[in-house]
Amino acid sequence: MITKMIRLRPHHGLCIQHFTGKGYSAAFVANMTHVIAVLRAMPETQIELTAGVDVLCACCPHNQEGACESSPKPSLYDQAVLQCCGLQMGQRLSWKEFQKHVSQRILERDLLEQVCRGCQWLSLCQETTKRIYSQ
Repeated sequence: MITKMIRLRPHHGLCIQHFTGKGYSAAFVANMTHVIAVLRAMPETQIELTAGVDVLCACCPHNQEGACESSPKPSLYDQAVLQCCGLQMGQRLSWKEFQKHVSQRILERDLLEQVCRGCQWLSLCQETTKRIYSQ
């Protein structure tokens, strides 16, 4: 269950709102849909940027004992997001503030492809990301 404070990996913050459900189990899709609904309804929800398992990893089939087994690259995505947004691992801020950082630092400078290069979902969310954050 999501509370007013959730743990979120920095790169998950980039793609959370344009998740399509393709390629994931029903449990993961249900969990992601719930997280998205909470953040949309309560943008002041506090998030803690984490390097470990977050609320999205909980139901992911790639989560093996607290580590992502899909690729060694997600930590590189996290570092790229933090660097581009001027944030730090372990930092706490509202979802609204995180989105503001993403919009101002990554999207306005057109760095999404640079930050997310190599991600298997990049082609699915690139245009959607720009549309969502530009609203």
